[in-house]
Amino acid sequence: MNDEEKKAVTTAEVRILKDGPIMIKGNFTFRDSSGKITHGEQELYICRCGGSSSKPWCDGTHVKIGVAN
Repeated sequence: MNDEEKKAVTTAEVRILKDGPIMIKGNFTFRDSSGKITHGEQELYICRCGGSSSKPWCDGTHVKIGVAN
């Protein structure tokens, strides 16, 4: 596998969504705090407000508590 192929395999887009979570979308490897690893094509939403009951994942609490970032 050449460098260009390796780059294509692990390409991801990371966006800070206005008044919302961090979105990570693409083909990548993710390791959570418990060590669980997921890899491949995926779309994740990470909490930025600190209010989620399912941290690190966004559960929409930012809408309920009116967080603006």
